[in-house]
Amino acid sequence: MPAPDLSAKRTAYDAWLAARTGRPAETVPGLSEALPFPLDPEGLARRGWSDLPLYWIPEPGIVYADGYGEDRAIYDTPIFNPEGVEPRTIHLGLDVFALPGTRVHAPLDGVMHSFQRNDNEKDYGPTIILEHEVTPELTFYTLYGHLSLDSLDGLEPRKPVSKGQEIARLGSNDVNGGWAPHLHFQVILDVSDKHGDFPGVCRKSEQEAWLTLCPDPEAFLGLGQRR
Repeated sequence: MPAPDLSAKRTAYDAWLAARTGRPAETVPGLSEALPFPLDPEGLARRGWSDLPLYWIPEPGIVYADGYGEDRAIYDTPIFNPEGVEPRTIHLGLDVFALPGTRVHAPLDGVMHSFQRNDNEKDYGPTIILEHEVTPELTFYTLYGHLSLDSLDGLEPRKPVSKGQEIARLGSNDVNGGWAPHLHFQVILDVSDKHGDFPGVCRKSEQEAWLTLCPDPEAFLGLGQRR
């Protein structure tokens, strides 16, 4: 569970977001025109799926994005659903589906906080976390999961990153944790002692606290209402 004292930081973040001028850089090319892609039971049923197919990829030139706060039916491995406890099904980030190798860009200036390969089944695979100090009083983080393995080459903690800079590429399903190719993008107000990893899914009973800690990525990215 997140620490209970997040309200002040969330208030500061929301105030910064409301006062922000200009848009962040497009994290994935074509994201501003992305189509919805729900993966809750109804969304899966509309596609005739019972799960997200491992080998599915978008049509060339099409980007899909969806999933923040979504109660999903695709988290069926022990990492999300250990025996005897409440499963984790509420998605805390935005999933952006595009072709393997698609470029990923930093939305804001920042520094490289941490990175690692999370190589468990249905995990993030190669992962990067950036740190953004947007005011003297407000620092937050953005996470990029399911990357290509070579995205981690040559990275150094605290190395500066510029808005719009290419930081990674999307990984294929043999390196990205075993998923159809996509970017998991998440805004995190406090990563605590985590390095190169952070929960991207929470229990339904704990979603209020986790969704406070991890604000809506669509609002951060300036995507607006796409439905």
